Amino acid sequence: FDLAELSEDTVHDYASRYSDRQFEEDMTDGCKITGDKMMIQMAINNLLENAIKYTPKEGKIKAVLAKASGSIRLQVIDEGPGIPEEEKARIFSKFYRIGNESTRKAQGTGLGLYLCRKIARDHNGDIAVTNNLPTGSNFAVIFKT
Repeated sequence: FDLAELSEDTVHDYASRYSDRQFEEDMTDGCKITGDKMMIQMAINNLLENAIKYTPKEGKIKAVLAKASGSIRLQVIDEGPGIPEEEKARIFSKFYRIGNESTRKAQGTGLGLYLCRKIARDHNGDIAVTNNLPTGSNFAVIFKT
Protein backbone atom coordinates (compact mmCIF):
# COMPACT_ATOMS: atom_id res chain seq x y z
CA PHE A 1 0.00 0.00 0.00
CA ASP A 2 0.97 3.63 -0.41
CA LEU A 3 2.22 4.96 2.92
CA ALA A 4 2.06 8.54 1.59
CA GLU A 5 -1.65 8.22 0.90
CA LEU A 6 -2.35 6.63 4.30
CA SER A 7 -0.25 9.23 6.15
CA GLU A 8 -1.74 12.16 4.28
CA ASP A 9 -5.31 10.96 4.84
CA THR A 10 -4.59 10.44 8.53
CA VAL A 11 -3.11 13.91 9.00
CA HIS A 12 -6.09 15.46 7.16
CA ASP A 13 -8.47 13.50 9.40
CA TYR A 14 -6.75 14.74 12.56
CA ALA A 15 -6.59 18.31 11.21
CA SER A 16 -10.37 18.30 10.67
CA ARG A 17 -11.08 16.72 14.07
CA TYR A 18 -8.70 19.11 15.86
CA SER A 19 -9.42 22.26 13.89
CA ASP A 20 -8.05 24.40 16.73
CA ARG A 21 -4.58 22.90 16.09
CA GLN A 22 -2.04 23.67 13.40
CA PHE A 23 -0.94 20.70 11.28
CA GLU A 24 1.65 20.73 8.52
CA GLU A 25 2.68 17.94 6.20
CA ASP A 26 5.39 17.23 3.69
CA MET A 27 4.76 13.89 1.98
CA THR A 28 6.82 12.28 -0.77
CA ASP A 29 4.51 10.44 -3.17
CA GLY A 30 4.84 6.78 -4.02
CA CYS A 31 6.23 5.46 -0.75
CA LYS A 32 5.00 1.88 -1.02
CA ILE A 33 5.45 -0.58 1.81
CA THR A 34 4.20 -4.10 2.42
CA GLY A 35 2.39 -4.93 5.62
CA ASP A 36 -0.71 -4.63 7.71
CA LYS A 37 -2.24 -1.27 6.80
CA MET A 38 -4.42 -1.23 9.93
CA MET A 39 -1.41 -1.70 12.22
CA ILE A 40 0.54 1.06 10.47
CA GLN A 41 -2.56 3.26 10.80
CA MET A 42 -2.57 2.54 14.54
CA ALA A 43 1.08 3.62 14.86
CA ILE A 44 0.48 6.87 12.94
CA ASN A 45 -2.62 7.59 15.04
CA ASN A 46 -0.66 7.06 18.25
CA LEU A 47 2.16 9.36 17.19
CA LEU A 48 -0.29 12.10 16.15
CA GLU A 49 -2.30 11.71 19.38
CA ASN A 50 0.88 12.04 21.44
CA ALA A 51 1.86 15.13 19.46
CA ILE A 52 -1.57 16.67 20.11
CA LYS A 53 -1.40 15.73 23.79
CA TYR A 54 1.97 17.40 24.37
CA THR A 55 2.02 20.32 21.91
CA PRO A 56 0.62 23.61 23.24
CA LYS A 57 -2.50 24.84 21.39
CA GLU A 58 -0.48 27.52 19.60
CA GLY A 59 2.20 25.01 18.55
CA LYS A 60 2.55 23.15 15.28
CA ILE A 61 2.48 19.41 14.56
CA LYS A 62 4.30 18.33 11.43
CA ALA A 63 4.27 15.02 9.56
CA VAL A 64 7.03 14.28 7.05
CA LEU A 65 7.39 11.28 4.76
CA ALA A 66 10.53 10.85 2.67
CA LYS A 67 12.45 8.21 0.79
CA ALA A 68 16.12 7.63 1.42
CA SER A 69 18.43 5.01 -0.02
CA GLY A 70 17.00 1.69 1.16
CA SER A 71 14.40 3.16 3.50
CA ILE A 72 11.26 5.22 3.95
CA ARG A 73 11.13 7.61 6.91
CA LEU A 74 7.89 8.81 8.50
CA GLN A 75 8.35 11.57 11.07
CA VAL A 76 5.88 13.15 13.46
CA ILE A 77 7.35 16.31 14.92
CA ASP A 78 5.83 18.21 17.82
CA GLU A 79 6.54 21.41 19.74
CA GLY A 80 5.89 20.00 23.20
CA PRO A 81 8.23 20.01 26.20
CA GLY A 82 10.50 17.34 24.69
CA ILE A 83 11.84 14.22 26.34
CA PRO A 84 14.80 14.28 28.73
CA GLU A 85 17.85 12.42 27.37
CA GLU A 86 17.85 9.93 30.24
CA GLU A 87 14.22 8.98 29.44
CA LYS A 88 14.59 8.47 25.67
CA ALA A 89 15.86 4.89 25.89
CA ARG A 90 12.95 3.87 28.14
CA ILE A 91 9.92 5.47 26.48
CA PHE A 92 9.46 2.51 24.11
CA SER A 93 9.22 0.04 27.02
CA LYS A 94 5.88 -1.51 27.92
CA PHE A 95 3.92 0.56 30.49
CA TYR A 96 6.71 3.14 30.85
CA ARG A 97 5.62 6.73 31.36
CA ILE A 98 7.82 9.77 31.90
CA GLY A 99 7.72 11.37 35.32
CA ASN A 100 5.64 10.11 38.21
CA GLU A 101 1.94 10.00 38.99
CA SER A 102 1.99 13.18 41.09
CA THR A 103 3.75 15.34 38.47
CA ARG A 104 2.37 13.85 35.27
CA LYS A 105 -0.16 16.07 33.46
CA ALA A 106 -1.05 13.92 30.42
CA GLN A 107 -3.16 10.79 30.64
CA GLY A 108 -1.98 7.50 29.16
CA THR A 109 -1.22 3.85 29.72
CA GLY A 110 2.42 3.65 28.68
CA LEU A 111 1.55 1.30 25.82
CA GLY A 112 1.39 3.64 22.81
CA LEU A 113 5.09 3.99 22.03
CA TYR A 114 5.71 0.36 22.94
CA LEU A 115 3.11 -0.63 20.31
CA CYS A 116 4.62 1.79 17.78
CA ARG A 117 8.00 0.10 18.18
CA LYS A 118 6.45 -3.38 17.91
CA ILE A 119 4.51 -2.40 14.78
CA ALA A 120 7.59 -0.82 13.21
CA ARG A 121 9.73 -3.88 13.95
CA ASP A 122 7.03 -6.22 12.64
CA HIS A 123 7.24 -4.25 9.37
CA ASN A 124 11.02 -4.40 8.86
CA GLY A 125 11.60 -1.09 10.58
CA ASP A 126 12.23 0.69 13.85
CA ILE A 127 11.35 3.91 15.65
CA ALA A 128 13.58 6.53 17.24
CA VAL A 129 13.17 9.89 18.94
CA THR A 130 15.36 12.98 18.70
CA ASN A 131 14.93 16.57 19.84
CA ASN A 132 13.00 19.06 17.74
CA LEU A 133 14.86 22.28 18.39
CA PRO A 134 14.19 24.66 20.01
CA THR A 135 11.47 22.59 21.70
CA GLY A 136 9.66 19.32 21.18
CA SER A 137 10.26 15.82 19.90
CA ASN A 138 10.82 14.24 16.52
CA PHE A 139 9.60 10.65 16.28
CA ALA A 140 10.86 8.84 13.19
CA VAL A 141 9.65 5.46 11.99
CA ILE A 142 12.15 4.06 9.47
CA PHE A 143 11.04 1.22 7.21
CA LYS A 144 13.74 -0.68 5.32
CA THR A 145 12.78 -1.20 1.69
